Amino acid sequence: MSNQRLLSLANLSMVVFLVLFCGSLSMAWLGEQSLSVGTTVFMHITLVLTAALFKLAYVVRLIAQDRMGQPLV
Repeated sequence: MSNQRLLSLANLSMVVFLVLFCGSLSMAWLGEQSLSVGTTVFMHITLVLTAALFKLAYVVRLIAQDRMGQPLV
């Protein structure tokens, strides 16, 4: 896989995981009164997983930028 494609994929993954995190956050905290306990627990677990996957995508982004010689931001 080329470095440019890896960078694009990492950026897209970060956006997707951020959107999923925000959706889980709103359901877990704002909509918890209308959800069952099982669904609320699932949303809290999803918060942890999406945050971890976002961080992993960021590390992949840094690796791609390093290989391309771009400054790491």
